[in-house]
Amino acid sequence: MGGNRGATRVSRLAGIDTLRGLAAAAVFVCHSAQYWSFLAIPHVLSRVMSWGAQGVDVFIVISGFCLMMPVVFSHGRLNTGQFYGRRAWRILPAYWVALAIASVLAVLPATWALVVAAPATFADVLIHVVGMQTWVPSTLGTINGSLWSVSLEIQLYIVFPLLILLWRRLGIWWLLVIALALAVVWGLLGGVDALSAYVGDPHALPARLIQFTMGMGCAVWVTRGRPPRARTSALAAALFGALAAAALTFHAFGAVQLVLWGACGASLVMLISVRGQSGHVVTQLEAFGARSYSFYLLHQPALLLFAPIVALIPGRWIAPLILGGLVCFAVTTLAAMVLFRYVELPSHRAGRRRFPNVTPRVSPTEAVES
Repeated sequence: MGGNRGATRVSRLAGIDTLRGLAAAAVFVCHSAQYWSFLAIPHVLSRVMSWGAQGVDVFIVISGFCLMMPVVFSHGRLNTGQFYGRRAWRILPAYWVALAIASVLAVLPATWALVVAAPATFADVLIHVVGMQTWVPSTLGTINGSLWSVSLEIQLYIVFPLLILLWRRLGIWWLLVIALALAVVWGLLGGVDALSAYVGDPHALPARLIQFTMGMGCAVWVTRGRPPRARTSALAAALFGALAAAALTFHAFGAVQLVLWGACGASLVMLISVRGQSGHVVTQLEAFGARSYSFYLLHQPALLLFAPIVALIPGRWIAPLILGGLVCFAVTTLAAMVLFRYVELPSHRAGRRRFPNVTPRVSPTEAVES
């Protein structure tokens, strides 16, 4: 493995937060086109903006990478109870607050028609509270559709200790093969009419596990030295993956899309990891990236609530889209700062205090933990 010198470098990967921020912004752009469809954005531009949805794929890869790094440096050891405790404190308080806000909007007579197709039910709320909406696809859009990825994260955390065990027994390549096989089988079963109501949804764990394990693979890779031209290779792979995934997004089999976009995200992670982080422009995005989770939790209701206001902005689609988008982005960012400052950050710190020994040997890589 890379040794202590590698650990020091990885611990300073400020670019990981920048990548998170860019991914969150990309999702915001995608949903702007989707939820403000009344603007009649030209088809080509709307299609390009829709690719921003793949920011979630990047999130999943980053999650696997950041969770795996401390485990790699502790030689594969993980305190499962400590891990579950810290993860719960890390994501659930902010998630529940954002869910409460979205739930109120989804049931109030004055607002539900703006944010959902029908008033949310108690069952909808309960399923979201326990983070199981990806296993009940009919509930995904009943409160805040973007929260599906939090449900997925919870499930990934649950199986993470098992993934570590498989990695120790079989190695990272076999783990990737298993994850890919699950994605393929899950997708094929979803094409069977008798089963399509129960399996095959691309938001569910079996489909997305391949992207998470790609992130785990990146963590293993960066601890084993860096080939001389790794940075260039990673950049080339990222560009190729982005172009190929974009070209195939609307045509390829689901598992192929997930692999291509996952490879793109993995390449970006490795690009940041090869020589550490530098650059004034990138570091300016770090503050936003650190708050990207809170931003992501709040952005969909904000876009939907802003829709009637954007519709009043005079001019063709250009002025409403740019002006409305900038104002909505700024307001969502401010709201995210409040959620981060008073909920997400305190709960994160509380989790670290209460569960300080996730790995037997605490390493400097804790600095990049998601």
